[in-house]
Amino acid sequence: MFESLSDRLTGALKRLTGGGVLKPEDIDSTLREVRLALLEADVNFKVVKQFQERIRERLTGAELTQALTPSQQVVKVVHDELVQLLGANEEGLRYAEQPPTVVLLCGLQGSGKTTTAVKLALFGRREGRKPAVVALDLRRPAAVEQLRILAEREDVPFFSGQGGVGLIARQALADATAAGADLVILDTAGRLSIDQELMDELMELGAGLPITEKLLVADAMTGQEAVNVAQAFSAAVGLDGVILTKLDGDARGGAALSLKVAAGLSIRFAGIGERPQDLEVFHADRMASRILGMGDVLTLIEKAERSVDQEQAKQMERSIRSGQLTMDDLLLQFRQLRSLGSLESVLGMLPGGGKLAGQLPENPEQQIAKLEAIIQSMTPQERARPELIDGSRKRRIARGSGTQVTDINQLLKARDMQKQLFRQLGKGGLGALTKGGLPWSRSG
Repeated sequence: MFESLSDRLTGALKRLTGGGVLKPEDIDSTLREVRLALLEADVNFKVVKQFQERIRERLTGAELTQALTPSQQVVKVVHDELVQLLGANEEGLRYAEQPPTVVLLCGLQGSGKTTTAVKLALFGRREGRKPAVVALDLRRPAAVEQLRILAEREDVPFFSGQGGVGLIARQALADATAAGADLVILDTAGRLSIDQELMDELMELGAGLPITEKLLVADAMTGQEAVNVAQAFSAAVGLDGVILTKLDGDARGGAALSLKVAAGLSIRFAGIGERPQDLEVFHADRMASRILGMGDVLTLIEKAERSVDQEQAKQMERSIRSGQLTMDDLLLQFRQLRSLGSLESVLGMLPGGGKLAGQLPENPEQQIAKLEAIIQSMTPQERARPELIDGSRKRRIARGSGTQVTDINQLLKARDMQKQLFRQLGKGGLGALTKGGLPWSRSG
């Protein structure tokens, strides 16, 4: 996500070198690049101007400590201002003091409301809540059926009904509460465009139900249009925040960077994939770090804690400590990696990983699937002792996996390189991997 913006900003900041004081010409040239980067990212021009002025004000005449280079000073200021621009948010769902918590999702047709309803229910379940979803998009029968199917697939209680929207909502809320739900998510109707009938329906729901949160579901790919939609819904029915969907496919970032200033709304959640678990709390500071190419290791750790089987993780730790690596270990790594999401999204959370992601093959997921097929075509003995794999075995494995002998050679070479790394980690421990931090936090 935000690939174009990230490339432009990191490129501009790298041009700053040397000196103990930031010179006016350094600031001017850097801010010029920052302005162009933001405008190309489809950020509201008024937001860009305000952002630029705040950075200039903080940098002009700034004295640098011995621990900071001019580049690090500018990166720190740009990071801090990006956090503010993104809404300085790190808040998930707000739960009612007295259950049930009722969340009303609104938005235009096609923004991803229905799938987001189930994703939000699963988020609540991870936080120890008992969720249920209610289908209120009655003008599109397919929407009711879609929510029912998605909810059943994830074992989330589903409710709907016949009659007026207000009546259905009240009865569904009562039924869900009686069934033990303490988090009820309302999937309301959408339109291709904003109209008064839609707003009247939302206002009726707001007046007749104890709504805890009103969240707009907006498509990040629509850029400034998402901001316009947020302004219209906020003015008509009042909103408590935004869930920005398809953020993983948004290479520019205009909507995310404009919503807080232009619409006065914080992004509360981000949809970062198609899987039911691909919904994250939108942490502004972590997203700012991603944009500046510093990664987001905290989110990656959190995803790993949720997705990776602990017994398998212990098995991998034993392999690292012993300096050994079987093909079964490698297969386990591939499957754990897949459980975290797309390879591009995982790399984007690692410092400098964005550049590496740009060098990946066109279909990295297919590449991983091919490597898995190769390992699965090996005998148990070959998996345990890859050094036994000679030319004839390679040809047999290639036939069995539908690949080439060169693919087998590449996998074996990668395994040897990783085995060497494991041996180094086994001797030196894992602490070296966790040292460092953000550029301006380093001393000396």
